[in-house]
Amino acid sequence: MIGSVVDLEITDVAFGGEFVARHEAELVFVRGTILGEKVRARITHKRKRGYLATVEEILHPSPARIEHPWPLGSVAQTGAANYGHIELTAQRAMKAHMLRRELKLAGLTSGLGGASPEMFTVDAVPEADPAAPGWRYRTRIWVDKLATGVGMYVPNLGKHVPLTEIPLASRRLEALQVCGNAWDALATTTEPFHVQLVAPSASPPLLLANGQAFSAPGQPAAPVVHEVVEFQGEKFWYELAADGFWQVHEYAPALLVASVFDAVSVTPGDTLVDLYSGAGLFSQVAAELVGPAGKVRAYEGNELATRAARKNLAAHPWAETYALTLDAQTIAEIVPGADIVIADPPRAGLGAQAAAELARSSATQIVLVSCDARSMARDVTAILQAGRQLTYAHALDIFPNTHFVETVCAFV
Repeated sequence: MIGSVVDLEITDVAFGGEFVARHEAELVFVRGTILGEKVRARITHKRKRGYLATVEEILHPSPARIEHPWPLGSVAQTGAANYGHIELTAQRAMKAHMLRRELKLAGLTSGLGGASPEMFTVDAVPEADPAAPGWRYRTRIWVDKLATGVGMYVPNLGKHVPLTEIPLASRRLEALQVCGNAWDALATTTEPFHVQLVAPSASPPLLLANGQAFSAPGQPAAPVVHEVVEFQGEKFWYELAADGFWQVHEYAPALLVASVFDAVSVTPGDTLVDLYSGAGLFSQVAAELVGPAGKVRAYEGNELATRAARKNLAAHPWAETYALTLDAQTIAEIVPGADIVIADPPRAGLGAQAAAELARSSATQIVLVSCDARSMARDVTAILQAGRQLTYAHALDIFPNTHFVETVCAFV
């Protein structure tokens, strides 16, 4: 079967930017296509479940197919914009199909905990640049510094390709002028190396390289950034390490704060536990909502992020921060006494055991924020199987032109 060229009809949307077909009763996973298309593809690899194939010809294109605006980001090259060949509204439909498929594979059946895979749809978010819908939204992006300019590695070519523009990057990053030769003094060897570009909302853009921060070529800067998030007419200010975690979409921090606190009812005097709290995005808003009569306990495994959260919460002495490795055991130990728990784990998710421990806690409300469809599906299913009810499911398209999608789920 490997090496065969076969005609396939795409019947579902899989995790990781792949689409699903069948050939001779075997599952075949294909990138760069769209649900409903008929394609001619070459089978390249055997997997534990099915085969992987690459498209050689689109036999019957979807009406949603467009010319990729950034060919270097396509599946055939870097894959950095692996949904860029799909019209934006259709991208969201594909992501909804993918979420539902992952939930079903994880064991979620209609009625479990009042939930159904069909509850999950994907909402558009405001455009970072209305002149470039679906692009120019990333305030954090990684590229490779070349001898001249910057580039990205293209596996099929086995080499780096220089960049003349970075369509996913925020317009504010253009001020750094990384695509020319302005930063070539950083390249002390011929080997490419990673640099990070950061465009904070409340401080100037920075380039991070070799453990240093720069505001312009040859101009070192403090490796600290400032962010501002508005919620219910109030501005919340944050300081964090320049290379610290922060949501990459221009509007994601405010959108997620709004979604999380729409999903739960917080009243003054509540005790709220924030798991994987990072620099305190949710904790600072929560501290304001619970007030001095309440408590916020923020837990984060990264010591630098914990220090940032401690500083960001300094005006709220009823909010405490802890550096702690989070797993099923520690979650079971720290959650007791909480009225509300917010969990925003990294891409790997909580894990089924930790999710079940959280579900068995005495918290009256739980919110799970996920950036990975597969780990979300596993964690949501584990929480429901442990007896919770799903009361809120919101998916946000904060990663347009890629297969990624953010979800916010709430349980009682």
